[in-house]
Amino acid sequence: MAHDYSDLYDPDADFDRHYTAATGTRIRRWFRPGDRVLELGCATGLMTSSFVARDVLVDAVERTPAYHARAAARGLPRATFHLADIDDFRSVHRYEQVVAAHLVNELPDPVALLRRIREEWLAPGGLVHVSLTNPRSLHRLIAMEMGVLASPAGLSDRGRSLATVEIFDADRLEELAGQAGLVCVHREPVLLKPFTNAQLAVLPDEVIVGLDRVAHLFPDNGALNYAIFVADD
Repeated sequence: MAHDYSDLYDPDADFDRHYTAATGTRIRRWFRPGDRVLELGCATGLMTSSFVARDVLVDAVERTPAYHARAAARGLPRATFHLADIDDFRSVHRYEQVVAAHLVNELPDPVALLRRIREEWLAPGGLVHVSLTNPRSLHRLIAMEMGVLASPAGLSDRGRSLATVEIFDADRLEELAGQAGLVCVHREPVLLKPFTNAQLAVLPDEVIVGLDRVAHLFPDNGALNYAIFVADD
């Protein structure tokens, strides 16, 4: 999993920062004071910075040296940044909250990671938070009707450059999680996306916030799917 695209992509400057903020806000609502949080694939620590605003302890894992250095430089209290590939990361702790935001779609075997989360890292009664690109996002459906995409799950050149292996919907995510011994207890969309990132980037931030607020009216068509899982004991 040693794909380094840090020279192509800045998570703090790209439009994706809006998805990071919106997803982080959703995730941290489930945090309880004193929880241990494991964040897998933290990049520059943008989402981590929203987590530590709650009274939690965060272990954040990032494989890319350039991103890890920027995350560590934030000097966030109650956050420890680990430079490691997820395959190599080991911890003596179990975690009440495990976060895999926009990660499983970069893996050739997402079930293996989800199983490892359940068996190795998740504390009893803990929650697993997963977000990923939604193939049923409005902008993808529009692109398909225009003939730009052959199918909603088609990979763009940008997606390939950012290590995307596959795009699958929330039902497929639940199916894969079930193979890993996890069951979904909550699911919701993140940000309604009618246009491409570049087209949305010219809009004021308050419009982007509005698109996120209205997403719940279109549960199958958000830009991202966000789901929470627990161990199927």
